[in-house]
Amino acid sequence: MRVPVTRPAGRWFVWMLLALGGCSDSMRLPWAPAITAARPGNTSARIGFSAPLYAGASAISTYVASCTHADETITAWGGTSPIGVWGLRNGISYACTVRASNAAGLGRSATTVTVTPQPNPADSLAAAYQRAAWAAGMVVTFPSTCSMTIWPNSRPIHSIDAAYLTPLDASSSAQRSKALSVTSVSGMPLEVSPTDSLANHAPMQFNVCPTKAPSPTAVNKGAIGVMISGAVLFGAVEVSGSRATALRDNVTLTRKDRSGVQRHTRFLDRCNGHPTPGYAGSVYHYHGHSDCVTRLVDLPNGPSHLSGIALDGFPIYGDKDMNGQTIAPQRLDTCNGIHSPTPEFPQGIYHYVLPAGVKQHNAAMRCYAGAVSRESLAVADSSGYCFAPQGTETRPDTGSMVMGRAIQP
Repeated sequence: MRVPVTRPAGRWFVWMLLALGGCSDSMRLPWAPAITAARPGNTSARIGFSAPLYAGASAISTYVASCTHADETITAWGGTSPIGVWGLRNGISYACTVRASNAAGLGRSATTVTVTPQPNPADSLAAAYQRAAWAAGMVVTFPSTCSMTIWPNSRPIHSIDAAYLTPLDASSSAQRSKALSVTSVSGMPLEVSPTDSLANHAPMQFNVCPTKAPSPTAVNKGAIGVMISGAVLFGAVEVSGSRATALRDNVTLTRKDRSGVQRHTRFLDRCNGHPTPGYAGSVYHYHGHSDCVTRLVDLPNGPSHLSGIALDGFPIYGDKDMNGQTIAPQRLDTCNGIHSPTPEFPQGIYHYVLPAGVKQHNAAMRCYAGAVSRESLAVADSSGYCFAPQGTETRPDTGSMVMGRAIQP
């Protein structure tokens, strides 16, 4: 005679199954969590869930959220609900699910939900640039939703040296004979120039709704971005076609003035910046990471905040992640870029990183990930160059130097 059995509810039912059927592999793994919410964000999805009814043979150690479109799957991990999945493409529908993991492995997936990331105007680059800590005296305007105009200052907001070692026109033997020093690697002839006549920079236009181009564009020889200090950023190299970077080429000249006081004149100052020669525009600029810029917005041991904008519209940051840890240069792409969370974009965004202490070609961006127009390049190059050796290729439309790069129309 068969005795009817009343099925217990909840966890008692689970433990009865274990007692009757043994502990198979499937019973060692956690059951599927239940998805309770799925909120799209800007290039992201936020998946909320509740713990599974059964955790398996051991406690749940982590939850794994995955969003899939075609053959692309983006995965994120977390210990509690919700989990943010970053790096998704806006306007694309993703199938997202959550699984729980314990010591036995990864359990079954939850019911799939569809999420389509969309840009949030409040989280847009334009909004972040509007809130950025631009230096006093800078003029920053937004003619349209996706455009920004900046008038860089002739001097940065921080102090600069009274005089610098500046490059001489190497094509003139008369100029070379005036050299008081040479750069430490490239041997570029230098003279002492006072910094009392820095020129104003022409206004620069930026697309603040940038997208990545099919292929990167090598940076130009003039300004490649504008920093919140008011000054512009140049690339790492000082001499076109040379392996020497400005930071490796740095040199200090020590001599006594007419009063017998010993003076130190540098090629690059403590902020990793200097002006271009007077004949080349005399605009103050940086050649890489500058503590004088990052300290305007960053706290010691804290994350890097937005400190500038590159010519292609993507933001520039220092080299600290959200936990205040140094971002290793090996984590950056060819252009010094990375997609990761920042204080202004906790959901994650593509941005450039200027690594501190680096003196090689990755001291500043080496290329643009986004599209750059000829007009933007021409205005940026109007800031001049630190050095223009003979034989440099020129661009027919502007006469500016290029380095074998593809220029967007």
